[in-house]
Amino acid sequence: MRGVWVGLMLLLLPLGASAKEVLKGPFPFEVLEVIDGDTFRARVTIWLGQQVEVKVRLKGVDTPEMRGKCAAEKELAQAAKKFTAAWLKQNPSVLTNVHYGTYAGRVLATTYSEKGTLGDALLAQNLAKPYRGRRATWCS
Repeated sequence: MRGVWVGLMLLLLPLGASAKEVLKGPFPFEVLEVIDGDTFRARVTIWLGQQVEVKVRLKGVDTPEMRGKCAAEKELAQAAKKFTAAWLKQNPSVLTNVHYGTYAGRVLATTYSEKGTLGDALLAQNLAKPYRGRRATWCS
């Protein structure tokens, strides 16, 4: 019986390792939908003739929530979403440092262009705060 458990654990071991894998990129992508200031759906080219559709969450930043706790947060969320949509449209970008996020079906990544990262642009416009493991407070 012990041998069965050891064998099962050895089979499951690679699953844990792949969840932490980081793909450096760069990966070209097409924006399909901007969900909020730090999340969008994209069609990402992963190989010649191979594309996947995925939700991308910006790594290292937190923007206000669309269903925020106060009117000020909701207004900032709309501004962040609008800024993200415009930035992505005006700045041809690639995804780098891609890995799985906490939620299924979503990846964390850096969106990089010749002008820098979208995350840095959101921070510079005060439409995001650095993400340090907890959501930022937007209401006073």
